[in-house]
Amino acid sequence: MTASSVILRSAARERSALPPGVGRRLLVRWAVNGIIATFALFPILWGLSSSLKPADRIMEFPPRLLPQTPTLEHYARVFGDGASGYILNSILVSGATVLATLGFGALAGYALARFDFRGRGTLMALTVAVMSIPVASLLVPTFTLLSAAGLIDTRLGLVLLYTAYQLPVVIWMLYGYFRTLPVEIENAARIDGCTPLATLRKVVLPLSKPGLVAAALFVLVFAWNDFVVAVTMTSSEATRTFPVAIYFYLGFYGREWGPLLAASIVSIVPIVAVFIALQRHFMSGLTGGGVKG
Repeated sequence: MTASSVILRSAARERSALPPGVGRRLLVRWAVNGIIATFALFPILWGLSSSLKPADRIMEFPPRLLPQTPTLEHYARVFGDGASGYILNSILVSGATVLATLGFGALAGYALARFDFRGRGTLMALTVAVMSIPVASLLVPTFTLLSAAGLIDTRLGLVLLYTAYQLPVVIWMLYGYFRTLPVEIENAARIDGCTPLATLRKVVLPLSKPGLVAAALFVLVFAWNDFVVAVTMTSSEATRTFPVAIYFYLGFYGREWGPLLAASIVSIVPIVAVFIALQRHFMSGLTGGGVKG
């Protein structure tokens, strides 16, 4: 039994159990979602298929979706070129960026959400304004700043830049989520003797797991996939991240399609795996900050 037949039978069963009008709308929704999923996933599936083809079969005509003689030679080439070190750099930089942005973002977002102080409105307006500044427009001043600090071509320099770029987004997301939490729970913790910092750590953050996951995934995707900042601020293989390493398969005399596609698939897998594992928290975190409880 194929996957398509299973989907059609399940859709038919759901339709038969519903009123006629609702069943028709359900089938239309399934069809539209299937078309969207096909267009979204086809480039990835084609890249995966081509990465498993021998080099002389990638550009064959007529093209074939399924390789006749699958091979892992392109993946062996990618890891033979030192991909493990580049992936490790990306993991270290992305992980440190997520931790830093969540730490500072939680403190700032909680202060803006729960405390009334002079300049609070101005800080919120500045946070939103900074989010609208394109990252590319900041490359020259940040390069000068990192150069003066001796942090060019270092993983720490990338972490500091990524944290600065993504911190306003995290502050705004967590601010919105903290506003949805009942303040009575925090007041009860204060009565029990918790300080504001202890209330944040022991009460607010455990209740804000979906919001934290949503913010962490946003930061992770940016830090993992960034190319412009990484290629500008790094120059040696010791600090090169994986997206920059993929760029070198675009040779001066032509593109090495096999290793390029294999490296692209390798770069996609970790993000997809993390998202699948945390998608439930991610979706509830996105919707949670949009409604004030």
